[in-house]
Amino acid sequence: MMLNRSSGRESRGLRIIVMTLTALLALAAAAELSLRFVLGLGNPVIIASDPACAYLFKPNQNTYRFFCHTHINSYGMRADPVPPTRDPGKLRIMFIGDSVTYGTSHIDQSRIFSEIVHRDLPSIVHRPVEVLNASVSAWAIDNELAYARTRGIFQSDVVLLVLNSGDLGQARAEIADVGEDTTLNHPSTALGELWSRYFKPRFFHVAPAKDAGDAAAQNAQATIRANLAELDTFQNLVEGQHARFAIVYVPFRIEIPEPAAESEATLRSWTTAHHVPFFDLTSAEAAYPVGEITLDGGHLNVRGNQLVAQSIENLWTSTFAP
Repeated sequence: MMLNRSSGRESRGLRIIVMTLTALLALAAAAELSLRFVLGLGNPVIIASDPACAYLFKPNQNTYRFFCHTHINSYGMRADPVPPTRDPGKLRIMFIGDSVTYGTSHIDQSRIFSEIVHRDLPSIVHRPVEVLNASVSAWAIDNELAYARTRGIFQSDVVLLVLNSGDLGQARAEIADVGEDTTLNHPSTALGELWSRYFKPRFFHVAPAKDAGDAAAQNAQATIRANLAELDTFQNLVEGQHARFAIVYVPFRIEIPEPAAESEATLRSWTTAHHVPFFDLTSAEAAYPVGEITLDGGHLNVRGNQLVAQSIENLWTSTFAP
């Protein structure tokens, strides 16, 4: 009789353990599915190594993350598919830049400034418009030039190189220079990414990795001279393919007035000497508090993207008169 009672207790204990483990597994599965299919964790935008550009976005990605859509086309651009031959009846514009132009995965593709220009500009120029967006987090001028050299400018009519206040002092970026917004590999699980990317740094007080170009470098005069020489090459490459070359300066709002003013003066001097249009958005940004137009002091939020797009559109007709 004692044996039967003992066996019964062991059986009930085993059932409780099994039920508890089953419940925990079910909760973990529900959390994994929710994080993956609602927030997009476990499915970041992927970059790939590239011999020319150091790295670029892996082609043909469609990612939904933090309720925002990111589409990367077959050329590694955050843009619509690009026909290899331009329709002569359409105006084709190519943006080249870093994470400011890419827009981060926290801004829906429809709300980044290149896509806003894509929608708005046809009513200004009175013809259909195609917009290309070749941009990757942390890219420096050398990476951007390498992309244009090896992929071409896709028969674009206008190439807009988008620079921020850290770009002139930034040397060529490598994969190790990329922050946490992009990665080389998909995490094994959404729960694993939640822990490693968000909870672990908070618990252990580890600062998140940032892009190399997120701040102006100090004592970078040699790099600045090298980058200005590369702007010479960029201009020659674009104009050699019968396109207009222009620079759009979108300084980090947190760096206005300094150190953004120093980069602005250097770029203005270069563009004036080389007869290159210069879209300087410093004053447009300075009219707004940091938190009103940026996510983190530098990268643009939805309002900031609208501001940049509107500024480009306002300057377009006077800069590129038909």
